[in-house]
Amino acid sequence: MPLDLQLDTADVLGLRFARSPLWETMEALRVTREPWRQAYHLSWLRALDRRVLAAASEVLAPLVPRPGFTPDFLVPTPVGPTTSFDDELAAVAATPVDQVVRELEIGRTHARAAQDVRDGLADLLADPARSLGRIVAAQRVCWEVLIRPFWAAIDDLLAADIAHRAAALATGGLASVLNDLHTELSWADGVLAFRGGSHGFTEDVRGRGLVLLPSVFAWPHVIAITDPPMQPTVVYPARGVGTLWPPAPARDPGALGELLGGSRAALLRALGEEASTSVLARRAGIGLPTTSVHLRVLRENGLVAARRSGRDVLHRRTALGAALAGGAA
Repeated sequence: MPLDLQLDTADVLGLRFARSPLWETMEALRVTREPWRQAYHLSWLRALDRRVLAAASEVLAPLVPRPGFTPDFLVPTPVGPTTSFDDELAAVAATPVDQVVRELEIGRTHARAAQDVRDGLADLLADPARSLGRIVAAQRVCWEVLIRPFWAAIDDLLAADIAHRAAALATGGLASVLNDLHTELSWADGVLAFRGGSHGFTEDVRGRGLVLLPSVFAWPHVIAITDPPMQPTVVYPARGVGTLWPPAPARDPGALGELLGGSRAALLRALGEEASTSVLARRAGIGLPTTSVHLRVLRENGLVAARRSGRDVLHRRTALGAALAGGAA
């Protein structure tokens, strides 16, 4: 359901960026459990030893349901741009037990929670202090397996995103940044309108500041954390996620043609970079009307996305299209 975040001048002036190793850890765990989010991360997934992750994943599974509620205490708001994983995990371990109980109970009674999630949360609620220790230990295992070996590359990408947004803020102002974060976000007249499905319950966040948190593994979602005691935070997909991992092995072009048809396969392969309809027609050697028809079919099946730029319509491969073509989106 929609959420309109109400901000004041002090929140705007106090806007800050951060990045969170623990947030990446928890979202990476979600990616291992949700195949439809894996297209950008196939090379990363192949490098994992999933057997080492099994016990930790079982502990955390009721806390990362989809659909359902994820407790805020799992990922505290980073206090600065260089907060370490150990700092964040220490903050989780210091969560007051009454907050743990309150948030686990919200998840257990959530209207869309599956029965296995309710049962798992009931088990954790039986001894919340001990359960918090188990959760912290499981998060550390997930960090060691899912993120730590890859953190240098992930951190570089997050830093590049923050640098890009900071430059845009300096030259184009707040609207240029907030309206460019995600298609489900828009900013006008002191209200940040959120049209996604993952958010808190509190709309009036005036006087509490705002944190923007780029994430590699949040894609394709944008998430608004708004409920006290957390500082209001918007988590959004970082720029260039499709360039992070080594490309998948090249596929047999003939096999792609058998799947999609020769012309559509040629167009998908020609989209190594964003291009207009006329440019793609020349690249693939196909007539312009036929190219338009094939691109429409590719768009309707989630393999290509389009945006208008002046008089042109520019096309690019989606993550699914990139995975089929054997390249980066």
